[in-house]
Amino acid sequence: MKIYLDCIPCHIRSAINSAIILTDDDKVINNTIRQVLLKASEFGSYKNLFELYYDIQTIVKNNIPDGDPYLEFKRKFNEICLSISDMLKNEINESNDWFEKSLRICLAGNSLDVMQGKKFSREVLLQAIKSAELQPIDKTLINDLKNEIIKANKILVIGDNAGEIVFDKIFIEQLNEKLNKKGKIIYSVRGGATLNDSTLSDAEMVSMSDVAKVITTGIDMPAAHLPLCSEEFNQCYSEADVIISKGQGNLEALLEQNKNIFFLLKIKCNVIAKILANKHKVDDILIYRNKKIR
Repeated sequence: MKIYLDCIPCHIRSAINSAIILTDDDKVINNTIRQVLLKASEFGSYKNLFELYYDIQTIVKNNIPDGDPYLEFKRKFNEICLSISDMLKNEINESNDWFEKSLRICLAGNSLDVMQGKKFSREVLLQAIKSAELQPIDKTLINDLKNEIIKANKILVIGDNAGEIVFDKIFIEQLNEKLNKKGKIIYSVRGGATLNDSTLSDAEMVSMSDVAKVITTGIDMPAAHLPLCSEEFNQCYSEADVIISKGQGNLEALLEQNKNIFFLLKIKCNVIAKILANKHKVDDILIYRNKKIR
């Protein structure tokens, strides 16, 4: 993905917020901010946004080692999502269309993000799910996704945020039970702490390994940027018959790939709306199929 100028302030703000959350030492915070601003000023020397982001986040980690600013948030968000999972499963069982219902729940998980400044609660989650159920989603793409899953022997789901991982698990459970996909699904989390994205500790907390083989991207970056991902991830990616990609970061990284990819996301900024040719607007929840396959 090329570097959009609108993205640079977001990455600077993210780094500054992380530093402030991790330490009360003004000297460390000020030094971190200075280094981040200097690095961001070098954006013209980078080939893509992901490597710039990675270097900015590395500055934070070098100045404040062993810190995960969103660790406690992720734990609480997982707990809240787990607390409503049985209710959501019952709603799926009572639905006239289990696939669309579970898919919309899966999509709803991506509509909440700590980076958007929201305060999370059970009520906020339930409202997000209700909103996701009411939004129009391309029925053809819903059916296309279901048919591709039915045909697939290997399915790779590339996860995004903590909390959202609970809804992903519910969706995968339905695929295992209704479409006999047990043992055919791989779920990927990030290779290390990055923003509020899910990692192995989140996968363990929600018992994702009960429904899918769990791997990591091999890189602590909020996107599956293939040149930096592990050999294991790239092999699973290469062998997958269908890939389900969650969130904006993964879309940015994989949009131009010549693979059978379905992107599931909520648009949270104008840059993504622009990348999708302004056919969708900010706050839309959608399925987008890789244009090279479609």
